[in-house]
Formats: sequence, structure tokens, C-alpha cells
Amino acid sequence: MNEPATPPPVSPPPTNKPPPKPKRPARVLPIVGALFIVLTLTLIISVQVESRDDFANSELAAGVEERWGAPVDQPAPSVLAVPSGTVFTTLEPIPLARQHVSVDSTMNYRKRGLRYFSGFDFEFTGQYAVKNPRPHDIDVAFVFPIEMNKAQVLLSDLQFLIDGSAAPIEMGAERNRLVWTGRIASGQSREFTIRYRARGLDSFVYRLDPSMPANDVALHLGVIGGDNFDYPPNVLSATTVSQSKSAISLDWTFSTLESGVALGVRLPSLKTWDEIIATMSRRAWFPFAGLLVLLTALGVKHGRRLAFYEVPLVGALFGFTFVLIAYLSAFLVFEIAWPLSVIGLGATFTLWMSRLIPAEPKRTFIALWVATMAIPTLAVVAQGYTGLIYTIELLAGLLGALVLSTRKSVRGWLDDSASRQAGVAS
Repeated sequence: MNEPATPPPVSPPPTNKPPPKPKRPARVLPIVGALFIVLTLTLIISVQVESRDDFANSELAAGVEERWGAPVDQPAPSVLAVPSGTVFTTLEPIPLARQHVSVDSTMNYRKRGLRYFSGFDFEFTGQYAVKNPRPHDIDVAFVFPIEMNKAQVLLSDLQFLIDGSAAPIEMGAERNRLVWTGRIASGQSREFTIRYRARGLDSFVYRLDPSMPANDVALHLGVIGGDNFDYPPNVLSATTVSQSKSAISLDWTFSTLESGVALGVRLPSLKTWDEIIATMSRRAWFPFAGLLVLLTALGVKHGRRLAFYEVPLVGALFGFTFVLIAYLSAFLVFEIAWPLSVIGLGATFTLWMSRLIPAEPKRTFIALWVATMAIPTLAVVAQGYTGLIYTIELLAGLLGALVLSTRKSVRGWLDDSASRQAGVAS
């Protein structure tokens, strides 16, 4: 018996489905990777800068003080008296009849790494009067405290005058005070003048004796080379202040004070570039996210999306800019390190993106770099105008979007994109 013939295999009907495309890495992964690179680089440099700032506030500051000087804390002189002919065992303090002090300083900033210290050279001139109102002569000890090593006083310029005549300089056993002993007749007075040159850091404070009344007090403090100042804690503010572009003049004038107070000022400081660089680095992720959005829009416009390995490279270039700013600023001034880094890597970014998307003019990539790198970092540097700069940038972006939305080419491209998306969905 013959077996039935096996029917030929029937081929499936042809379909219009396109062949499956090779799998590509998810588009979100390169974006996450780029953000991770930017966050890692900027976080590391921010932590490094802040740790160096802590170091500058302790060990580095101590080293600068040893070589340059320390915050100047100058106490007023004291006068101790006894009736003439008695033993110096019952010394009685008496107030100064007059104390006029003039301090002329010139800023001389000291740079160590990213940190600027407010160093200054100054000349101190103190004019004092001691009067004997008693009916008998008195023997007095005039003591003027002065820290020779701490203030880096130049001994060759130390002068001590009594009634206008040069007097021998006696610094005492510990060499931390200028001492004169002598006699003042009844109803008479003695004039003392002290001059010296020294160096200091950050602040100058003149402290009146808190246990004695002060009469005819005048302090003049002039600063050349700075345009800002502040007052240290527990210091009485100046009665008169005048400022120019690079000079400050402060004056304290009192006829009488019941008890001594502290007078002085915190000297002008430069911008704290270490803190500014750390702040720029911490905020870098936000403008970088905006840069990715704008580059994605350009890729859609030209049908040339960035490859999965190109997006992290953009992140590495963007994040490395802040690393370069920080390390160049340690050897150069920030005003040079910042433009070198931003312009140099910005040119690299522009040339590279022009090769990836040649149909787009180079000025577009320059504008992208300025909008997402230069303007946000400038907003941190110009601390008083940060909000205004961000507001103007956002407003410019909004106005630009409104203008583009009125152009036929942009509207046609958007309509075509919407039609293609609708066709794929159906």
C-alpha cells in the first residue's frame, strides 16, 4: 500500500515588518554616566579645596604668622605712680591725660596656594601725656606693651621720645614692653611719643585700659590698597569713615570715656577664591544638565544624536574644567587661571562638537559653552549679583525660545517631528 505523499512546506505569508534593529545601549545610561562623571570630578575638587581651606585656617596660617606677623592687638600704655621718695611697693595706677594714636597701613596680601591672607605693613605713632595733678611730686613708671616677635617689629625704626627728645629704649627682661621711670613735678606733665614699623595680618585692634577712665582719645587708622573693611568682635565702630577707590580712613574721637574699650578694624580682604571655586564645583551639575538638553536638541535637529560614548566625554571635559581652574589658581592668580581654563577647554569643546555636528555653526557651540559654563561661574564670582545674572540668563533663554517658535523652519521641523512620532505610535 502506497503512503500518501507529504505536502510541500508552506512558506509564511510575507509581512511588512522591518527586520529587528540591533540593540543599542539605553539612551539614559550615557546621560547618567556623564552626570556621574561631572558629580565625581566636581565633588572631589570641592572636597580638596575645602580641606585645604581648613588647613589654611590652622597650620598654613601659623606658618604665615611666623614669617609675616599676626593679628595686631596693641594695648594702651599704663602709668603707675608713687609719691616721690617712697618705696615702689604701693604703686597706684593713674589715667593718661591724652592718647592720640595714628596708624598708617599699606596692604601687602600674602598668597599661599588658593588662600590670600590680608597682610599689611603699618607705621604706629602714639602720642601720650601724663599729668601730675597732686600737690607733691610723683615717681612714675610708664609701660608700653609691645610684642616684638609677634608683630615683626622692625627694631631699627623703633623710636621713643620724651618731651620731644630721644630717650633710651629699655624693653624689660622679657622684651615685651617699653619701660620708662622718672619723676613728674606737681602740676606738671610729661609727653611721650612712640613710633615703630611692623607687620600684621587680618586686623589691628587698639585696647584702652578697661580699669581706667580715658581722656582725650583719638585714633586714626588709614589703609591703602583695599576698598572694604569690617570690625572684629567687641570693637567699637569708628566715629568717622571715609572711603575712596583704594583707600580707607577711619577715625575714633572721644573727649572722655568712663572705662576703656577696644578700637580697631579688620583689614580689607581679597575674594576668598578657595570658597568660590568650591561653590562653583558644587553647582556644576545643574548647568551641565542644561548643556546635555541643548546638545540633545541639536542632535535631533540634525539627525545626529551623540553616541553612547560621546556623552560621557562631554561630561569629562565639562567637569575637568573645574579641576583645571582649582590647580591653576594655586600657582596663578584666579583672574588668569579662570579664563585660561574656561577659554582653553571651551575652544576644545567647540572644535570637537563642530566635527561631530558639522552642519551647526561654531558660534552655536560657543554660545552653549558660555551659557552653561562661563555665565554660571561668573554668577558665583560676582556674589552680589548672582540672582540678577541667573535671572537675565533665564530671561534670555526664554526670549530666544519665543523668537525661534515664530520661525517657519523651526515650526516645520517641530511639525515633522510630531508627525513622525505619531506614525511610529500608530
